[in-house]
Amino acid sequence: MQKQNFLGMLCMLLLVALPASALAAINPAARTPVQARTAFTRSVQAFRQLPRPWSPSAIAIALKRADTFSIGHHGPQLTAFMDPNCIWCHRFYEKALPLIHAGKLRLRVVLVGFLKPSSVAKAEAVLMAKHPAQAMANEESHFNVITEEGGIHPAVNAPASIRRAVHRNTQLLIRTGAEATPTLLYRTRQKQWVIQHGLAAHGLQKIMATIS
Repeated sequence: MQKQNFLGMLCMLLLVALPASALAAINPAARTPVQARTAFTRSVQAFRQLPRPWSPSAIAIALKRADTFSIGHHGPQLTAFMDPNCIWCHRFYEKALPLIHAGKLRLRVVLVGFLKPSSVAKAEAVLMAKHPAQAMANEESHFNVITEEGGIHPAVNAPASIRRAVHRNTQLLIRTGAEATPTLLYRTRQKQWVIQHGLAAHGLQKIMATIS
């Protein structure tokens, strides 16, 4: 037992002596900007106290003032709340891309940050880009499915307007009633707004059969 305690103390001393760059290599979260880690903590706390959800139509109205971007130019519009580190968002994106390229779907992306400490900063990096849709394509094409990490580098010292945009988007996701991504919003041919949390095996096919 004394030997184990001595080894533990030795490891602690070595960690203290390591430079910040070495610690970042050991712990990827250490590479995340402080502002992003703070925003992530706020998001987690907010999700622990989910407020009364809004109706799908109220979410649709609120989205008119949100900071979003579109992928594709033709077809019905499908809105997706997505976290840059969400493996299910990545799989949804891959399923939607052929429909977008075929002109059968327009995807409106609402970036949020709550899954991992780097989520907020990665969402900020996409929104800061000159062409967010291209930045999103780069983020998804380099997605690490093993670690479930988006491929874009986290933003450092993002402008306050961008930080507020990601925070507002995340708060709006909370108002949908669940901490789930992707959360999808669309209007049916019967002019009804629908919110869907997550994507089942045939979820996108069912949406395409009813979306307006």
